[in-house]
Amino acid sequence: MNALTTINKCRFGVVIGVLVLFLFGTVQLYAKSTTLLTYYQYLRHYFLYKVPESSDVIYDSTDNSLYIVSDQGGLYQCDTAGKVLRKAPQGGLDYEGIEIKDSFIYVSDETARRVMKYNKSDLALIRSYNVAWGGGINKAYESIVFNPAKNCFILISEQPADIVECDTNFNQIAKYSFKAKDISGARFYKDKLYLLSDLEATVFICNPRTYQKLESYKVKVNNPEGIAFNNHNETLIVSDNMQTLFYFKSIY
Repeated sequence: MNALTTINKCRFGVVIGVLVLFLFGTVQLYAKSTTLLTYYQYLRHYFLYKVPESSDVIYDSTDNSLYIVSDQGGLYQCDTAGKVLRKAPQGGLDYEGIEIKDSFIYVSDETARRVMKYNKSDLALIRSYNVAWGGGINKAYESIVFNPAKNCFILISEQPADIVECDTNFNQIAKYSFKAKDISGARFYKDKLYLLSDLEATVFICNPRTYQKLESYKVKVNNPEGIAFNNHNETLIVSDNMQTLFYFKSIY
């Protein structure tokens, strides 16, 4: 995809997102149960002016900031309202997932089939790992998360939704199939694994050892691609097409 096409796609997505907010005035989250849907109004939202095609987000409690990655291969540190504080000087091709472990940031580059490792202190790229993928060109590893329940990293492909456990050098340890149309985001929080589906607009809460679904929540956000949790009992979701960060009451 050339640069002009990417820019036009981004502009089109932003226009659609603004229209959705203007016409409907709300983005909602529903908790599934056997008899009813519990309604959650989003608390607030922020347009990510300088983060085109935002694809994942993580909250860092050590500095009370967000780290966001872009489909255009950028890594950004932002304040909690989405204002860019700094950008990594070296990027990639198609950044889709982000995780923080110790003093390092790990980013999955879907197109390049790589995991990029950055120093959090200066956002310097210090290493990249090649990861094998035999599926579709744009259906590779969309998400990355560290699973402390099994002391391993997890890479999750978009379609099919396969969960791949890896060691610290991103060598495959084990692989599990997950029943979903796709997975676009993942986060470990409070002893549970949260998986986000774009096509199903759903958050799956899973057992981090077996990856069995425990609960599911519908998310009425256009093109949800990343999920995070802050220390104020809030759930954060970023939309790619809308280029927007949404805050909800916690769903856990």
